[in-house]
Amino acid sequence: MQIYSHWARTTLKIGENEYGPFLLTAYTGSDESLAAAQAEGQLILQRRHAKLLAAEPLGGEYPVGSAPLREQVEQRIHNSSGELIAAITRNRYGSLVLNAPRVMFLDVDDDDLRQPPPREPFSLAQFFRNLFSTAPAPPPLPPLVPHEQLQLRLAAWLQLHPEWNFRVYRTRLGFRLLVTHQLLAPNSAEAQQIFAAMRTDAIYVRLCQNQDCYRARLSPKPWRIGWRRPKHPFPFDTPEQMREQQQWQQEYTSRSQAFSVCDWVGEYGSGHTTPEARQLIELHDAACLGGQKLA
Repeated sequence: MQIYSHWARTTLKIGENEYGPFLLTAYTGSDESLAAAQAEGQLILQRRHAKLLAAEPLGGEYPVGSAPLREQVEQRIHNSSGELIAAITRNRYGSLVLNAPRVMFLDVDDDDLRQPPPREPFSLAQFFRNLFSTAPAPPPLPPLVPHEQLQLRLAAWLQLHPEWNFRVYRTRLGFRLLVTHQLLAPNSAEAQQIFAAMRTDAIYVRLCQNQDCYRARLSPKPWRIGWRRPKHPFPFDTPEQMREQQQWQQEYTSRSQAFSVCDWVGEYGSGHTTPEARQLIELHDAACLGGQKLA
């Protein structure tokens, strides 16, 4: 899980000539201190500057999909042994997100569940049987609604893996599944199998794999509750930006009270729940459920 308590935005002005100046920028995180994050940023910028002076490519210097997400840590969650099991962060558009490295959450969209199954390969024998058959073709079956599709997939998986257990929630545009019977790393072989079996959102899967944790949004998306995104990206450059963010959060929190993130659907499987999953279930349900309009 790539979560840092301290983030720094570091800049370096270069190219004082007819084409400049230019500003190099680096974002770096640290769990030690803000000063440590700033020092790391300075080192990165000095290396980039040296490469530019030597006309060398900057490949590998800029963040890619596996770079840690630049999010403010609101809370760290530990188990009874003091081990870190999750963290709550605030994402780029202001919502609170639960990050869990071992308790598996799946994000399944209605649109993905509606996709038709892959077509069967062409069969010449079947083609001629259909061509000369006098029997009328059977009427097409009505498409299953997303909830029915998901239940069929859960039933098929549990037929082969009866020890598994799922908690299922309805979101505004799909479903959230929580695996409770065992702990799973996002890049494990079992995780890849269940991602595919449940038609988990592909972007969500890549995010979990790159960040080495599962993510579950705990508060509404601001535009769904009549509010705007935060004005300034994290980390904030000035005390004024921090004050504006605090004012934004106060209004966001107030508007969020009239909305929920999930509705409870049910539990499927063995019923087994690990202590770590039980701890996060209590936190998740308290934050997400409420029987109000989903946002």
